[in-house]
Amino acid sequence: RDASIFEVRPEVVVYPRDAHDVSAIVQFVNTHPEWRLSITARAGGTCMSGGPLGESIILNFGRYMNRIEGVDPARQTASAEPGVYYRDFDMLTRAHNLMLPSYPASREICMLGGMVANNAGGEKSLTYGKTDRYVSRLQTVLADGKEYTFEPLSRVELEKKMAQNDFEGAIYKNLHTILEKNYDAVVAARPKVSKNSAGYALWDVWDQKTFDLTKLFVGSQGTLGIITQTTFRLVKPALHSGLFVLFLPDLHSLAGIVNAILACKPESFESYDDYTLRFAIRYMRDLMHFMKAKNFFRLAVRFIPEALSFLSGGLPKLVLLAEFTGATEAEVREKMNRAEEAGLAFGVRMRRAGGAADAEKYWTIRRESFNLLRHHVRGLHTAPFIDDMVVAPDRLPQFLPELEIMLKQYNLIFTVAGHIGNGNFHIIPLMDFKKPETEKIIFELGEKVYTLVLKYGGSITGEHNDGIIRTPFLPRMYGDVICQLFEEVKRIFDPHNIFNPGKKTGGTVDYARAHLIRE
Repeated sequence: RDASIFEVRPEVVVYPRDAHDVSAIVQFVNTHPEWRLSITARAGGTCMSGGPLGESIILNFGRYMNRIEGVDPARQTASAEPGVYYRDFDMLTRAHNLMLPSYPASREICMLGGMVANNAGGEKSLTYGKTDRYVSRLQTVLADGKEYTFEPLSRVELEKKMAQNDFEGAIYKNLHTILEKNYDAVVAARPKVSKNSAGYALWDVWDQKTFDLTKLFVGSQGTLGIITQTTFRLVKPALHSGLFVLFLPDLHSLAGIVNAILACKPESFESYDDYTLRFAIRYMRDLMHFMKAKNFFRLAVRFIPEALSFLSGGLPKLVLLAEFTGATEAEVREKMNRAEEAGLAFGVRMRRAGGAADAEKYWTIRRESFNLLRHHVRGLHTAPFIDDMVVAPDRLPQFLPELEIMLKQYNLIFTVAGHIGNGNFHIIPLMDFKKPETEKIIFELGEKVYTLVLKYGGSITGEHNDGIIRTPFLPRMYGDVICQLFEEVKRIFDPHNIFNPGKKTGGTVDYARAHLIRE
């Protein structure tokens, strides 16, 4: 299992110690085609789409391939293996006043390999973008069992690669041919939203000046080869920050408020709903653990302003977190003043967090809400199947009412959180998988929601990727022509389909149904 709704039993789990082990395993698979073996890479196992689940060989990187090669402060880069926890990587880079800003909400438990494979994004993606923006170099074992280096190439460098009479040369030559032949169609296929992890990002590989295979591998879910090391570009975090919190009594004015706050240029703009808030209050002792608070009373005191506000005005339907940063405190204060003016026009309750400790409680609820659900729900299971939709913020006034009507047709308990500034919503229903109607609801509602998302020009996944749950819906999003190109690209890199089959291409609803968890 991972954090998805699926369970797939592998034949064997292998813990490679280094890239040579990975190469040896690929070569072994190639020498026994009659066994129809496949290889699925696994890092932290926090994927919500079933991406690291496979029926054959699981390569688990967390045990041994967890080395950080060190930080280069001058170049603002760092290299690491896929089994490194983001939290450990972040601790090391922060010591040099640098960070990888594309971390997801699962930052405390996810690994870098999964972040790269899924093209992870999170609370800072509104300003900084997703992981693909920060990968400058990849070491990757391809289907011939050899390790290769991928980094941006000039036209001259590309021509040299294509002239090679070997497997690597054939890859560059064939992929370049496909992209040149279908250039206009590929460019037009790029989703018109700020975040996307659906399909292969062919539109980012070749702009007729630079050929960059890192753009293809980031987000490919281990379907084209096995990444053994990544070099990341890092950024310097802002010196000062402040958190502005808005408490919405309903969703009627959500779209207007979102666009008004976006105009004030927050670095991050996040959200969570009333059910998430109730759950956090109920399990405050867990929050104390996440926040590393030693004194429960002091932690409870931090919530007094909210408690007084909720007693007088009721629990909000949605909490919005707008973080503003700058080089000086005065710059942050000026941005927050503008945000407050924007919020006043909508008559909603607002407050400024009184420093880092005050802001921490809001961020902890946002980041740890899924973990709280997973660990405390009794008789129900978190069911991420409509968990990562993206619609451009200016389409929210039309999209959200239709989505709300659709969800009300089903008697579900669910939480809503996400990256509101990107129009990226994480809707996590709580379901009983022992009930026969659960399977019907998952695939019926999933199809309806994805159809609605595509109606408004969105993406079916902004950062959680396709995996088992969304691969069957890629033709709906991109059409047959682009999906056929995805299949051609898969064959170029993986002619015998040994790398994580059924993800990105070849996945079916029947397979997903057959591997739903049943308890």
